[in-house]
Amino acid sequence: MRLRFVMVSVLAPLLVIAVAIVGARWVGDEVAADSRSAMTSALDSLPADTQVAGFTDWSRVRQALRLGGSKSASARAALTDDASLRDLSTRSVIGQHTEEMHDAYGWSVADLDWEAYGQAKDGSVMVGKLDDSVSFASVRAHLGKLGYADDDGVWTIDADNNSTVNPELASTLAAVTLVPSLRLVVAADRAPYASAVLETIHRDAPSLLSVRAAADVADTLAGADSVLLQTGSFTCQSASLDDAGADVKAQARAAIDRAGELVEPTYAGRALDAGSRTSETMRFAFGFRSPSVAARQLQVRRALASGPFIGRSGQLEESLVLRLSAVRGSAAVLRFSHDPDSTAYMGADGPLLFAGCPLP
Repeated sequence: MRLRFVMVSVLAPLLVIAVAIVGARWVGDEVAADSRSAMTSALDSLPADTQVAGFTDWSRVRQALRLGGSKSASARAALTDDASLRDLSTRSVIGQHTEEMHDAYGWSVADLDWEAYGQAKDGSVMVGKLDDSVSFASVRAHLGKLGYADDDGVWTIDADNNSTVNPELASTLAAVTLVPSLRLVVAADRAPYASAVLETIHRDAPSLLSVRAAADVADTLAGADSVLLQTGSFTCQSASLDDAGADVKAQARAAIDRAGELVEPTYAGRALDAGSRTSETMRFAFGFRSPSVAARQLQVRRALASGPFIGRSGQLEESLVLRLSAVRGSAAVLRFSHDPDSTAYMGADGPLLFAGCPLP
């Protein structure tokens, strides 16, 4: 796994260059065949004002779980269950509906190369890249059968007045648009936002990766099976100790007093690499306003990454063992080996002090 991380760090500048080239082609150009990495393509489909982004490399997840194409009902069931148990589908919004989507929509995560999910102030969107086994004619036929109405390429459904679709799915997939040239399904929670995402996909508007701070953090997480990327404010909300008891807050304050004060990141991310059944890799990355701040925060967060698991029982090392810490530009990165049978982290909820923010 160490060799793999070094390769990522060497390739990171190339990813930034690729993003810059794409950014220069926002207006007027046709979109060429996408030869970039799955994560780059996925995050580059989300608008620049995305506040929370999730990515799942379903092709890699199926390989990690040894499920091949997952085209049978039993394989789809195994994909749903095993991906959930291994924390690999946590950042997916459709990963728990595999068989239901197969029957109703004619495709599911078993047919996706990758999935991205983004939340912004104006809406939320799921973008999925279908593999070659599913035809877009079939996708359209299933949408029509479910009661979706096609309005100039935007398929919409009334989630409150439709008994044929799971309300949760109908809400997530309320407005569906298709981009066959890129084999993309774009599903937003409202039609206007679906149009906004299409502008990003077609380079008529900037993407999340045009935001340098977001791209810097994303670079450090390249090659992962599951990724979460958040703005600093969202990171601080999810990692808050507000609901913790007085004793936990006191422990946290004492630990920070010893290690040094935490600084709120510009963006923060975490990533899970499935690895083997007995050992996974977790990466945590934090973007700051300068390399010097990143270097200081790396020291603080590294000091908080061992010892008593504040807010939970036992020692941090029972779940996460620090293997590497580094500064990449303005981002601080911590890489751990992770016991798959211990605490799951891709939900990004609950106290995890080294991945947190300043205490009030």
